[in-house]
Amino acid sequence: MTLSLSDFAKAIGAALPPQADPEMKISGLLTDSRDIFFPASTAFFALRTASGDGHRFIPALYDEGVRVFVVDAIVEAPAGAVILRVDSVLAALQRLGAYIRSARPDVKITAITGSRGKTVVKEQLYMQRKDTRKVARSPRSYNSQIGVPLSMWQIGPDTEEAIIEVGISHAGEMDSLERIVRPDEGIFTSITDEHARGFASLDEKIAEKARLFRHCRKIYYPAGDARIAEALRRAAPEAELVPSDFSADRAVSTRIDVADTLKNCHIVFDGFTNDYCSLPEALSFLKRRTSPGLTSTVILDRLVSGRETPSDVCARVARMLGRAGVSRLITVGWEESCLDALRAASLAPEAVADADEFIRRYSISDFDSEMILVKGDPDRGFDRIKSHLEAPRHETILEVNIDAIVHNYNYYRSLIRPETGLVAMVKAAGYGTGALELARTLQAQGAAYLAVAVVDEGVELRRAGITMPIMVMNPIGTNYKALFDSRLEPSVFSMRELDLLLDNAARYGITSYPVHIKLDTGMHRLGFLEDELPGLLDALAGQSHVKVASIFSHLATADCLDQDPYTEGQLEAFRRMSEKIASALPYPVKRHTLNTAGIMRYAAHQYDMVRLGIGLYGVTPIPEMKPRLRTVASLTTTIISIKTWPAGTTIGYGRRGVLGRESVIATIPIGYADGLDRHLSCGAASFMVNGKLCPVVGNICMDQCMIDVTGAEARIGDKVEIFGENIPVERLSDTLGTIPYEILTSISPRVKRIYYRE
Repeated sequence: MTLSLSDFAKAIGAALPPQADPEMKISGLLTDSRDIFFPASTAFFALRTASGDGHRFIPALYDEGVRVFVVDAIVEAPAGAVILRVDSVLAALQRLGAYIRSARPDVKITAITGSRGKTVVKEQLYMQRKDTRKVARSPRSYNSQIGVPLSMWQIGPDTEEAIIEVGISHAGEMDSLERIVRPDEGIFTSITDEHARGFASLDEKIAEKARLFRHCRKIYYPAGDARIAEALRRAAPEAELVPSDFSADRAVSTRIDVADTLKNCHIVFDGFTNDYCSLPEALSFLKRRTSPGLTSTVILDRLVSGRETPSDVCARVARMLGRAGVSRLITVGWEESCLDALRAASLAPEAVADADEFIRRYSISDFDSEMILVKGDPDRGFDRIKSHLEAPRHETILEVNIDAIVHNYNYYRSLIRPETGLVAMVKAAGYGTGALELARTLQAQGAAYLAVAVVDEGVELRRAGITMPIMVMNPIGTNYKALFDSRLEPSVFSMRELDLLLDNAARYGITSYPVHIKLDTGMHRLGFLEDELPGLLDALAGQSHVKVASIFSHLATADCLDQDPYTEGQLEAFRRMSEKIASALPYPVKRHTLNTAGIMRYAAHQYDMVRLGIGLYGVTPIPEMKPRLRTVASLTTTIISIKTWPAGTTIGYGRRGVLGRESVIATIPIGYADGLDRHLSCGAASFMVNGKLCPVVGNICMDQCMIDVTGAEARIGDKVEIFGENIPVERLSDTLGTIPYEILTSISPRVKRIYYRE
């Protein structure tokens, strides 16, 4: 969609400033300051979210060339900027979506809602219709209160049909989205308990979703689901209800995967429908993860263009690639006219006909220190291109869900005050999941600090381009020059450590360096005791090399409900000791003592910051909170051998596995060298194959183990879940009499990590 500035202001309910050019064209909407591609024609909506306030990014976006800003706060207008003030930025964005619908009543809109399958069904419909009609659709999974109006912006002057995805998470949300979309037809894909905590019951959730279709002429719903059918009859009594089968006839990947490979290269794989609409998010994802020392490379499938002229689309793509900082482009299967459009934009594409030619011409040795986006249809061989470039490893994988990290971060963010900072713990390689990708995600979410255990962990993050504050929790025997050069902020827990730090700061000419004072209030591990505070304050007062950034302590029993008096004693000791230090210092200082369990149970003691550890990774010490978190890490492998053995056969080292019946035994390539504890042998643990729990048979070996897959209809190549969505990591830790931390941090570095967004 493109609107004149005067129409745009009218649509959002804002007064146009006198100096503004009413004929200025707005063709792009921006809600995330990192996703800017065409600044001169873009309007920025300064939204307030749980992770930040968009108004803070106005100066930086102005420097990038953006000139139109929608705000609901008083901001200083840079020279030449157009400030459109509204009552609520979110409400203004939604008014814009409704305006587009009212301006184009002739466009047939199909709205899709449900618990699962919305994006897959939307993409299938688009692929079916794009060649015969001019079809607009929601980008990826843009289905929220923000995403729906952004989806409506895809409707242009020649659009004949739109397919809009709609999702809700709380009762009372659907009416505002229905007023924006006003669909002619509807699709209700499914209903599950997912994201149900915002509803009193599953029936309430169904009824709320059904309200999207109250003015529809025809509604498709899952055949045989009487509850959905009844809810639709009540919500839309005049509509024709059509029972349907929404099983996928074409696979649609909604994930973006990230994996490391050789020669300091990293692969970003996006198998989502490859068209102009889906490219910006993939390029934004690439741009955010391209760190210093890496260049950006894109391996791009031919674009799905529908009825658009391919060369026109390619010209826009060329501008987008340039804005994203792409330095190398390899095209696969592009028409010559499209290649000419790229060359006209000063790009020099390396062109190949198909995936087979790419695999013949290129290997990973042709790439060096590159962040490589591989974007294309898996059915056209792009999954083979990804596999061809990846480092060869065995088939055991730790999958890390970046969206789940964001969900868990925002959940804990919702438990504390907006002004309270959140320190995200990424020590021990992000609790075994890999620190760098998590650090990039948490930096984007606006965390106040990252916390690592040792200096080397912080240096590695800095080298990879992480710029946010990093706290080092255990800097004993540190390389102080590396600490200072990388701007890492150490914790100080003893007079000896403080003396060493002051001596080295003096040696390197450091002044006012931020440090974090640790107090021992009851953990009795590290920290200053109360009777040591006078000496600490004297030492701090007599120098100018360091400045206290925060005072903190650690709770020993916040997750032990039977020891609340001890925790409350620690909290009181921290209050008393930290106030003594803070009152003696001539400058303000932050305080923090709550860990994951403390955030949930003692939010009144959040002070200035809190520290989020295991909860970030989807594990909670408070069992009743588990449904509110999402699983972050899934350890999976594949079956490499299957054999049927008679009763009495012995399996594995020491013949410890003795079969009591004829059994189908599968071998899987994971062992104790991968972090699979040997105490899980001989039936102590079971892993998931095709929805069936299959017990370990015999002793776990160094690189392999055997499981009984009798009745699981297993085949070679089938996926085996060690822990993840179906088997909580807590089940393994309970079996071993340990804690989930140990399970996660024990996963070997040789296990391939795959990071993905849904």
